[in-house]
Amino acid sequence: MIKIEFTDKIVPSHVKSCPMCRAESKTALLSINDPSSDVPNLSMSKCDACGTCYFTDPDPVLGYNYSGFEQNYWYNYVQNGAGISAMLEPILAIDRPRQGSLLDIGCGFGFVPHFWNSMSFGEAIGLEMSSYGIVGAEKLGVTIVPKYYSEAVELHEKQFDYVFSSEVIEHVEDPEAFVKEISAALTDDGILIMTTPSASVLTPSSDYLVLLATLSPGFHFFVSSADAMRQLLRRCGFDHVEVKDAGHRLFVWASKVPLPTILEGFSDWPIYLRYLEQLSENSDNHVAGGALYRVVKDSFNLGMFDIAERLYPRFKKIAADFYDFDFDNVDYVLRRLRTRPALDNQVYPSWLGCGLLYAGSVEARLGASLERQISLYSAAIEVMEQEIELAAQFAGEAAYFLKIAKQRHKDVFAQLIAQDPTTAPDMNHFYILKHPGNLKGRDVCLYAAYAPKSKMTKSILAAVNALIAQDIDVILCLAVEDTTADFFITEFDGLAGVIVRENGGYDFSTWGCGTRLLPECFDARRLFFINDSVFVMPDLLPTFFEKVRSGTADIIAATESFQHQHHVQSYFLTLQGSALQSDALKNYWRTIETLSNKSEVVRAHELKLLARAKEDWNLGVQSIFGMQTIFPQAAFEDYALLNISHTYWDYLVSCGLPFVKVELFRDNPVAANILHWRKVFADHGASVSDALEHMAAPRSNNPDGEQPSQDGESIQTEAAPAKPKVQKSELQYVLSDINRVRLNARKRKKLRKASKDVSKDVS
Repeated sequence: MIKIEFTDKIVPSHVKSCPMCRAESKTALLSINDPSSDVPNLSMSKCDACGTCYFTDPDPVLGYNYSGFEQNYWYNYVQNGAGISAMLEPILAIDRPRQGSLLDIGCGFGFVPHFWNSMSFGEAIGLEMSSYGIVGAEKLGVTIVPKYYSEAVELHEKQFDYVFSSEVIEHVEDPEAFVKEISAALTDDGILIMTTPSASVLTPSSDYLVLLATLSPGFHFFVSSADAMRQLLRRCGFDHVEVKDAGHRLFVWASKVPLPTILEGFSDWPIYLRYLEQLSENSDNHVAGGALYRVVKDSFNLGMFDIAERLYPRFKKIAADFYDFDFDNVDYVLRRLRTRPALDNQVYPSWLGCGLLYAGSVEARLGASLERQISLYSAAIEVMEQEIELAAQFAGEAAYFLKIAKQRHKDVFAQLIAQDPTTAPDMNHFYILKHPGNLKGRDVCLYAAYAPKSKMTKSILAAVNALIAQDIDVILCLAVEDTTADFFITEFDGLAGVIVRENGGYDFSTWGCGTRLLPECFDARRLFFINDSVFVMPDLLPTFFEKVRSGTADIIAATESFQHQHHVQSYFLTLQGSALQSDALKNYWRTIETLSNKSEVVRAHELKLLARAKEDWNLGVQSIFGMQTIFPQAAFEDYALLNISHTYWDYLVSCGLPFVKVELFRDNPVAANILHWRKVFADHGASVSDALEHMAAPRSNNPDGEQPSQDGESIQTEAAPAKPKVQKSELQYVLSDINRVRLNARKRKKLRKASKDVSKDVS
């Protein structure tokens, strides 16, 4: 994953001055780490004078000419990478008759010159140094000169009514020299039109993928501000300049004579759609498929459904006939993609994920069944996430439409449930975000975690990565309040799979959902069930899993309890051998009842699981740290009412248990001695700061207001003893101090007001 971190840390700077205004005063802004790049570490500063953000490293730009990139990039570019509408927007915004000559500086594949020629607006020529410009000239039949303007002497006698340069200036070291150079190609009343990323989005609150696309590590020297662009153009001799900041992009128009009116937004969708339909007749299937994808998507979004429905069969046919992705056989599409070794857009078109989304959207209008729509939207979600994971920097379109795909999936899911709620084992919305692939013969973990506000704590990240380090294929089963929100799973190093589920029913329902969506998890050698109710001590994991892997029982737990009845504690369970072959046990997980109250979950599932395993399913069960193992000399009555994972938590850790209950430090319900917990964490490789952050995170809503632990110690029965006075956890002391300060401030305010009232009465 490419990491972007905003910082005020000053780093040694090779680039001393701002490339836009030459001022040397700057402030550190952010750093970028990309281990897979030839420029793995980059630093960016912000100019104090003009607001331009620029890289200060010696050689921050690889460009498009490194080995293997150009040869493959053009497939992505024509399929959906080129924002044709975004390129045309500033041209079509000029409110005057479209006629005259046009020179496109850095024209890429050549879509803008091709559009200008195809619509008979006048002569259009492109300049493009990258090799995909040569491919574009061949495929589109346009004139593209493979030179910089300064070297294209054959053009120096010509002048153009429009000089256009889209997303180019940020790639050059000296933008002022660049503008002066290309301006020489303009007629006296010609218009220079440019687009470039906007520095206004470079803030910590911006979306990660928007930041990544704006920065384009390894490709951009700087990201300009609107003010810097105005100043630059005026220094270059343009008296009339208009710059519009569209949020993530700057649109720029400049001339030496007054500019025509510049229209807001995209001003001529019909001509754009007409161009795409014409482009879809291209003899190259990559070009034609990209045009069909765009025209179906854009006409549908514009509400021009007749166009989308008319052209959708052609789009569907090219997907099946040329790429072998038959939208009528979604399972086959997904099987192919799950074995995908790399991006390879020659074989796997970059529009595939978004194309599945619009296949579902168009087919819904054409009367497709709800099941058919669900299958297309499910596939769209999985494929888009894969595209983002493989190349986030070039998956901006997938990142944008992924949320829409999730919402449409959720809407259709709700319709399915409404048709017959009795047939659904789980009415909470769920889907596969990342499929784990082949699990046969592997050690697999279904890790259930709750992500408040769709954000995972560092403690969860650390726990999952620690499990992955033990050669376990971890499938993250994420419970969230909003299933349409963004989740960046690239934060994990080697995560096997992800399912997302609307929160409700607690961990047993989340695990049950995982087994339904991924029945192949029962093909594993071992299947671990773990949840985020425990902190992980990483240094103890290797020895612990040695013990687990040497165990022969069908079900292996970490600890057991005799509270209420004999049961194994469910924060860690292992299924192997006969357990993974048991149809009855598989059916138990797949049909598990979703209960809204945690006490009911504990009674119905955790407390009964041991008895059912032995009596109903005839399975052997073992606890690694069973009571007789830990306390061989103790009588049953000595530990019958103990919750060992709380009362003897530190002793268990000393014996090698790598899990400690979160609830113990957050609430301390049994008044255990926890004053030394920081040292225990530090001694066994766990982060104290991550633990504090995790404890402070919001917890899942409980309709009854109770917060029982996963182990059931808060379930009250007639035989249960009265609870002792609870020792507050460290977090509760901190919160109490904060609350006391707030209340004292309120009291002081009331006293001041009362004093004033007395003074008034006396006077």
